Amino acid sequence: QQSTDHLQSNPSFHVSPCFDCALVQLMAEQTIFVKIILMFKCKVPDIGSFQFALVQPYTTGILGGSCRIDRDLRLTQVKSVPRGDSIFVLLKSFIRGAVSACDPEHQDEFLVVERIDSDMFLCMEAWAH
Repeated sequence: QQSTDHLQSNPSFHVSPCFDCALVQLMAEQTIFVKIILMFKCKVPDIGSFQFALVQPYTTGILGGSCRIDRDLRLTQVKSVPRGDSIFVLLKSFIRGAVSACDPEHQDEFLVVERIDSDMFLCMEAWAH
């Protein structure tokens, strides 16, 4: 089943930067989490249009990371690579958006939620009433 994630990259979203995260298919057997810096379309005459994203990859396997509660909650600890090591990827390689939260104790480290049910927000709204 195909669905649409609305992802954004905005340096001034309500006066604060907002750069969404996503899970991207780099190669047949390799997926990574990334922070979206910029999305754009490139038109090549006589060939066609291509949609790209400039992304800042996250690395996994943080030393001392992944305690049992993180695994039980399906959280992945990641660290952003330096901004200068950002890469270009095709937008069609995006699998889905991802939710991330920065670790206040460790600069450039985040927790990424691996799975969120598509109806999670509807369920939460039902529980609130």
